[in-house]
Amino acid sequence: MSVVADLPGESVSIAAYPVSQPDRIDEAAETHVAKLKTLVDACRNLRGEMNVSPATRMPMYVLGDTAFMRSVAPVLQSLAKLSEVKVFDTEAEWIAAAQAAPVAVVGEARLCLFIEVDAAAEKIRLTKEAARLEGEISKANAKLGNEAFVAKAPQAVLDETKKRVADFGATLDKIRQQLQRLG
Repeated sequence: MSVVADLPGESVSIAAYPVSQPDRIDEAAETHVAKLKTLVDACRNLRGEMNVSPATRMPMYVLGDTAFMRSVAPVLQSLAKLSEVKVFDTEAEWIAAAQAAPVAVVGEARLCLFIEVDAAAEKIRLTKEAARLEGEISKANAKLGNEAFVAKAPQAVLDETKKRVADFGATLDKIRQQLQRLG
């Protein structure tokens, strides 16, 4: 008999499968990691909204939930590929630093990625994207308004088309909000 991976027996490949130990699950750690994952997802979504490469390191400014944010700042900086995580204590400081940057709300915290953009170029880009989305919404609504299409199309196709209209509408709203922030 040999000991492999600190387990007695001939081989781990024929050893009994490990049994779950629910009493060893740390609920606080699970909650902590879930909250951290939500923050990383928010950073990725903000990058996506602004068409910024995931490889580009930029600072993130945070307001709210300061104790948690300060404790996870180094981990968040690494996971979300940020140059820094700066936690603000007052809203006035945060607003001054954030300027017209895109904002995400995660629990009690407001996050923004500080991206220096050419406001005029960004307005042009967002206006083009808004026009494209309006065109997509018009096409989908035209399909849904066509009685022949509605009569022949399977319910799954109709549901998908309605979902596309809703998704395009939500994205268009976000773009319009960003255009409004840019002035």
